[in-house]
Amino acid sequence: MIYALFVHTRAAVHGWRLPASSLAPDQLEMCQRQAFRAICQRAESPGPRVMMTDYFLDRGWNRADAMRIMAEPLKHKLIKVKGWRFGGYSVTRKGWAGYESIMYRGGDGVHISAASGGFVVANVNSPRAVAHGGYGNNTNAPDIPHQRLIDALHADADTATPDEAVRAREYADDLASAVETQDADRTARILGRINALLSTATAAFTLTRGMLPPGS
Repeated sequence: MIYALFVHTRAAVHGWRLPASSLAPDQLEMCQRQAFRAICQRAESPGPRVMMTDYFLDRGWNRADAMRIMAEPLKHKLIKVKGWRFGGYSVTRKGWAGYESIMYRGGDGVHISAASGGFVVANVNSPRAVAHGGYGNNTNAPDIPHQRLIDALHADADTATPDEAVRAREYADDLASAVETQDADRTARILGRINALLSTATAAFTLTRGMLPPGS
């Protein structure tokens, strides 16, 4: 009874005077996938609380955006709100099992959709999905799994200059979207933008550059 009152009060506080959501309908599914994966990566196991407020802020999501994004995984008990402060979540055993099975299969992403009335966590990108070349004119560039490149860009953005960080995160999210929709032309264009960023960026992009051969 006391816990139910706590949950009710917390929901009311978190939902008080929400700003207008800034997300377009076609952005929601991709944002759900990215946020769910980020929670799992931060938690590293089911149960521990992780704070996601910095993640929301980095992506320009306001409180209404975040609540829309988290509504489906919460509804289907893949994650749960943890603690009193807004932005605290934990991964449930059900959610972790879905995430873990995808990682063990070597998948490049987590797809979240409620379009059919259910919540689906599925491997949507081929394990062989790679970034072929696209880095300068080096024809010997290695095949780089898209998800490794996406994760490296996000990690490097944490130590980059503000302008470079914004571009890196934008390109990483754009690449994730292009791979998910299997848009080869768009993927190639985004890889070109990433190459242009690396050609002028500071030393912050050590992880991303470390995936490429010298002179690429």
